[in-house]
Amino acid sequence: MRIAIAVLIGGLLGLPAAPLWAAGAACVMAKFQGRTFDYELVVTRGHVVQAQEEAERRLRKKGYGDYYKHLDIIRAQNLTNLPHAYAVVIRSDFKDARGKDRSVVGCGFSARSYKDALWDALRDAQSYFWGWKPDRDGFKVIRRLHY
Repeated sequence: MRIAIAVLIGGLLGLPAAPLWAAGAACVMAKFQGRTFDYELVVTRGHVVQAQEEAERRLRKKGYGDYYKHLDIIRAQNLTNLPHAYAVVIRSDFKDARGKDRSVVGCGFSARSYKDALWDALRDAQSYFWGWKPDRDGFKVIRRLHY
């Protein structure tokens, strides 16, 4: 808050703005009708929006930007502005109550540990696919990263 006020006051007085430092990561998914096809996890030293845009660009390059009937199936799922963190990505392929194939990917971040990042990934997956239950449907860790 103090930095924002100093930048605002400096700008009003005609002083050069102090540089702001930011960092973070973005986990962006390519999804359609209950299935998660792919994901991109991008870390940045800039603003987290830069990571999100880069992840979206990578997924579009893979062909997910215009999937079925011109639907954009790319969505940012979990973002963090932590400059250094543990990151965990999980995936589960399962059948829903009607027997249809489904999949979910969850991304989690923590400044403290991989274990806390795993809990965040589990919460992330459940918030985007509320019918998924990790103890019933299972999951596997597909990526661990410390940045």
